Amino acid sequence: MAKHPGIAAGDVLKAFAMDFEPGVGTLKRYLAQYPEHATALVDLSRELSREVEDETPSAADLALVASRMSRLREYTVSLESLQAAPATQFIDAAEALSLPMLVGIALRERRIDVASLPRSLLARLAGELRASIETLVSYLELAPQASPLRARKSNVKPTAPEKVSFEQILRDAGVDEQFISNLLRDE
Repeated sequence: MAKHPGIAAGDVLKAFAMDFEPGVGTLKRYLAQYPEHATALVDLSRELSREVEDETPSAADLALVASRMSRLREYTVSLESLQAAPATQFIDAAEALSLPMLVGIALRERRIDVASLPRSLLARLAGELRASIETLVSYLELAPQASPLRARKSNVKPTAPEKVSFEQILRDAGVDEQFISNLLRDE
């Protein structure tokens, strides 16, 4: 017969885990108070009493974990984090590749047709943004967006943004023809 019918098993087990001390005193007290949860209490008591080997990892194990973690940190940027990234992140990445600020803004707003970007530039840009090439391509393939801040400052009604070629963005930014041709040559 249940002494405390309204108390959930999870609440009893949490309380038992907080009060647990090795030995049988705590277990006996909880079994007397909550006989309806006896099986779960005994199982939890065994689990909490189980001895765990405190084995220190070897140097090889630590090196393996460190190398895997560094590889994981290389591409920590997801599609969602690129969408939430500030424009300065894209501007800084563009400037690191010797591209004008307008290119960084166009990348942030997804106004560049991803098919017009040279593959080598795409790879370097992904590296600067700490994203995989696939994540960056997925981001750039999303619908273009206009900056709400620039639309608010405009004297004319803003139009829906369109995707344009990378070459056109470079021309709009005032980049010289020689630099454009060198940049578009996919290596």
